[in-house]
Amino acid sequence: MFITASLVLSLINTQALLAKLFSWISFILAFVWTILIKLYNNKNPQNKSKLNSFIPYEFREMDEGQQWVTFKACRNVNIYYSLAIPVVTIICFVFSQNIFVPILCIGALGVGQYIVYWMTTFRLLNRT
Repeated sequence: MFITASLVLSLINTQALLAKLFSWISFILAFVWTILIKLYNNKNPQNKSKLNSFIPYEFREMDEGQQWVTFKACRNVNIYYSLAIPVVTIICFVFSQNIFVPILCIGALGVGQYIVYWMTTFRLLNRT
């Protein structure tokens, strides 16, 4: 998010200082994230997390039950995207004069994805 914001703000000459600030913040966050992963791996050598792992934490299934929950949550996210992408397309078309609308829409899609995923996971794992 910070990287995207810094790239957009660097395109606008009046916001150059703010763009540099976001760039430094994103660099510092990446550095802190690397340090936290290293500390976690030192503390938990049996369950290491890789820095270059492209598999999200949500997909580390331990058994068939967790695979089923992940399948259902990903299915709901897919349904969410099939409904949300046309809406976002219309919003971007209607508000095409504003440069920040597409970026905000992409951010909203990402946040919505996580909300749908975690709500589905929470609902399925707390069934009695």
